[in-house]
Amino acid sequence: MGGEWAAGMPLALEHWPTKLRGLASGLLQGGWYWGYILSALTFHYVYPLFSGIADPFSDAAASTLGWRVMFWTGVIPALLVLWIRSGVSESPVWLARQRHLKDAGSTAVEDRVSVLRLFRRDLWWATVQSSLLMGAFMFSYYSLSFWYPTFLRDSGRGTLGYLIAFNLGAIVGMALWGRASETRLGRRGAVSVAALIGVAVLPAYLGSTNALVLVIGAVVMGASGGGIWGMAPSYLTERFPTAVRGVGPGLSYHVGAALGSATPFVLGRLQDGGMTVGGAMSLCITVSGLLVATMIWMGPETRG
Repeated sequence: MGGEWAAGMPLALEHWPTKLRGLASGLLQGGWYWGYILSALTFHYVYPLFSGIADPFSDAAASTLGWRVMFWTGVIPALLVLWIRSGVSESPVWLARQRHLKDAGSTAVEDRVSVLRLFRRDLWWATVQSSLLMGAFMFSYYSLSFWYPTFLRDSGRGTLGYLIAFNLGAIVGMALWGRASETRLGRRGAVSVAALIGVAVLPAYLGSTNALVLVIGAVVMGASGGGIWGMAPSYLTERFPTAVRGVGPGLSYHVGAALGSATPFVLGRLQDGGMTVGGAMSLCITVSGLLVATMIWMGPETRG
């Protein structure tokens, strides 16, 4: 999956004109939230059909077939990549670069793609700053989403409706913020404003006892706190030159994923220390939102 993102993200964005790259970025990353909705629906309607059936591949008495069905259902979308790829032409930016390298002849040897290039003087800060920023993005996402179903269950509520509300808000928000990042706000301004709105909407997202307010909070939080991801693909591709536009964003994104993967554990430890689920989530959402809004300004504006 990491390899598909690193290669597919620049391939998709380099097909779009520069002035619409922010919108394309939001639509592309919005696919994550469509996948979340599909997986939530699958768990809600398909998993119960198999959860009571004994697993014929396991000796454990309590093991059921449900998790295997879920696992293999998750493989199906990956197979679609092969079909989709058959109808996608190569990136025009990449093709132009190949022509440039061919014309340059022997002088192009020093400019070949290499992961080591990311740590040379002209790119090392882009690599470090992008990786740390993606870590803050992941910190924010996991703070918003990982314990959210538990929060809802502990409140005596069903999960599916709220999860769909959050993810639909994120799908719309990422496209809107991606488009807004093409205006005078720029990539940095759009990320900062979206992240700060996410912090401000916390009382409606986690603090209310009214179902309607919680639904509205889920939609707005998805559109703002989740919406920051609309700028991630465009910002990352614009931080790196064509020669390293696959390996640069791919490495930064997944170093950030590795850093952010500690978030669910941190949230759990906060609860072990006496905090409620909502309190632990609120603390981490606030800290991560402020981190995102600050760290995006540690790099240059990349719009255009």
